[in-house]
Amino acid sequence: MSNNYSDAFAQMGLSESAVRILEHSYDGIMVTLKDSTIIYINNAYSRVLGIAPEHLLGRKLSQIEPDSVTLKVLKRGHDVIHVSEHVETLNESIFGSVLLLPSQENFVGSISIITKMHQKAVTKNGLGLNGNIEFYMDQVFSRDKPIHPSFSKIIGQDAGFRQTLYTAHKAAQADFAVVVMGESGTGKELIVRAIHEASNRAEHEFVALNCAALPSNLVESELFGYERGSFTNANREGKKGLFDLAHKGTLFFDEIGDFELSTQAKILRVLEEKTLRRIGGEKDIHIDTRLISATNKDLEAMILNGKFREDLFYRINTMTIQVPPLRERGQDLTLLSEYFLSRYCLQYKKKVAFSDNSLSILYNHDWPGNVRELKGAINYAVNITDTASITPRDLPPYLTLSKARDSLSRNLPSRVQEGESGPGDGRSLFRDIIDSFEKDLIDTALKKSRNRTEAMKLLGLSRRAFYLKLNKHGLI
Repeated sequence: MSNNYSDAFAQMGLSESAVRILEHSYDGIMVTLKDSTIIYINNAYSRVLGIAPEHLLGRKLSQIEPDSVTLKVLKRGHDVIHVSEHVETLNESIFGSVLLLPSQENFVGSISIITKMHQKAVTKNGLGLNGNIEFYMDQVFSRDKPIHPSFSKIIGQDAGFRQTLYTAHKAAQADFAVVVMGESGTGKELIVRAIHEASNRAEHEFVALNCAALPSNLVESELFGYERGSFTNANREGKKGLFDLAHKGTLFFDEIGDFELSTQAKILRVLEEKTLRRIGGEKDIHIDTRLISATNKDLEAMILNGKFREDLFYRINTMTIQVPPLRERGQDLTLLSEYFLSRYCLQYKKKVAFSDNSLSILYNHDWPGNVRELKGAINYAVNITDTASITPRDLPPYLTLSKARDSLSRNLPSRVQEGESGPGDGRSLFRDIIDSFEKDLIDTALKKSRNRTEAMKLLGLSRRAFYLKLNKHGLI
């Protein structure tokens, strides 16, 4: 961010963090003042136009491209979204949007988001080169749905994910029980903690329990506590239970679907009566605890199968918050990847960036482990790389096999018909596929390496094993 125009950036609502995100966008970004003076362009914009930044900054757009859509927007005072424009200096068309900042009603400048027409590709994950930055900027400058600062720590600008955060924000303003649902690794606990921090219970304890990790013989003593001398090996002073520890605060049950039916019945009683009795105790203890639960299971299906109490379900489920998986969050993959990259570069004292090939692998993976899986993959890559660029070989090996798995999924027969057998020569389909993949893998390693010794080391094979496989597949 230029110090010469820092006041202008501030008036437009552009923080240093926002500019940093724009700098890493694949779209070309240009910011101008109301008089069309160019005060910022990112590297992508410079690349699209083929003009060095120093030849544009500080100049008026009216002198460079007098028929620019940006000039028309500045003159008319209305945003334009997803329009094509023929650029004389390029002699070709570009595609983009122009937004007035901080609003159409009271603007002091503009931001233009562009890409060349032939680059308007969209991946299967929705990671297109257009339409995403526009949405991010719309969210940055939207004041219709302000939410508590505790949610600002959660990274995500996808429309569905922002709606999830807004729903969680509304839940924080109430005091009823909430269930947060979503696949493993989507960040359910982050949202639960944000709800607590934004609630009127924020000054009291947040107590979390992983229900799946608690042995069944310890459930009752952990939840409700016990008096001294209640059983052998008990704490001599007794112990408060989690409900008691979370008095006036928030109790979080992670993976509540893992509780046994007998435990569910006891929890229901505590929630309905707002009292509990410790093991070995003779009096009821009043509690004022808000319960928030999370699960990656279908509780309604569990009810039908007799594995979850219906009455408890309705008691804990005043509001449901559904957290979308990473594969449905569009450009959030880019934001999260850059965040984790910066975080681990700082941790490992390195300065590295993603290569285009490694980014392509990240974008084409389905991320069944969601944000947690992405975090682990980038941690691994930054730690393992010895260069300034993270290449495919620096990524966890299983990621490079994602496309192979997709291909196998499409090409394997769904079932073998009765009376059918494998290939006529007695070889199994499994063996044929493994051999074919092995040959392709060795051939690729040879093409990417300077010599056979380097290819052998890349594959982690001994010299004897490597040359046996070369002979086997006719690659000698």
